[in-house]
Amino acid sequence: MSDLDKTKSNEINEVLLDDEEYEDEDESEYEEDDEDDEIEVDTELFAEHILRFRCFADAPKDKDADDLFDAIFAAYEDENLTEEQDHTVEFLLHIQEEESPFNLSRALEVWNKDDRKTFLTIVTEISDSIDD
Repeated sequence: MSDLDKTKSNEINEVLLDDEEYEDEDESEYEEDDEDDEIEVDTELFAEHILRFRCFADAPKDKDADDLFDAIFAAYEDENLTEEQDHTVEFLLHIQEEESPFNLSRALEVWNKDDRKTFLTIVTEISDSIDD
């Protein structure tokens, strides 16, 4: 290998090392952003409300609030819920954190009459508690 080839090889290795360091910095930046995206959830409130929705009639009522939230949220993240249930979870997260996405128009389309009524009842309760 000539001196020129050795120099090129060293330059390429240096560039690759620089890229790896840059990638590591980018990854840690995204990890910090992920932490910022997390919201604090009142699992008692979540469990109380979710069990009122007919689309969650089969949810285990014997679990404590933390376990129920963990089970439902894991199913939500794994996309193992029905569309009605997805919108219910998103609604309950949204009432605790305004930045959490919730598609009201689609939720109203897919929820049955009972779930729409439960939604309105919860919104009314929240509204009334603000007025008090």
